[in-house]
Order: sequence, then structure tokens, then C-alpha cells
Amino acid sequence: MDTVATRDGADEIKAEIYEAIAVMNRSFEQIMTALYKLESKGVLGEDYAFDQEMPIREIAARINCYVLAQVNERELDDRNHYSKMRANSERRKKK
Repeated sequence: MDTVATRDGADEIKAEIYEAIAVMNRSFEQIMTALYKLESKGVLGEDYAFDQEMPIREIAARINCYVLAQVNERELDDRNHYSKMRANSERRKKK
């Protein structure tokens, strides 16, 4: 089977999705780092960054859970699809 024919951009899309998840998580971390830096410079009150950390981390976790649930559905579909393709290929090779 021609591997070029089976490529439909799915690999690139999958990589972009995982990259976007990483960017989101890095961004949340950057927000927290910036808040602590501002606090250390006296721009923010004492414990302000700490008080914001739990809600920010909760939002990040909620978003991650939602996104990963959607990604998991796609991965399960891919797994099932490629398992069937592999099984069909193996059956053809045995004939």
C-alpha cells in the first residue's frame, strides 16, 4: 500500500493539536511566573500571586480536561481505524 496515499494531513493536525496544548500550559505557567515577579518587585501586594495561583491552576486543569477528553476521542478513533487497517493488511499478506 502506498504510504503517501494514506497521509491526509492527520499527522500534521495531530502535531498542531499537541503543540497548542503545550502552548496553553506554558502560557499559564508564564502568567504565574509574571505574577510572582511583579509581587517580588512590590507592584502587587503580598500573597497576591499565591491567592491567584489556585484559581488559575483550576482553570488550566479544567481546560486541559476538556481538551484532552476531545483529543482522547480522536485518538481512540485513530487507534480503531489503524488497527483495522493493519489487520486487513496482515490478512492480505497471508493469502
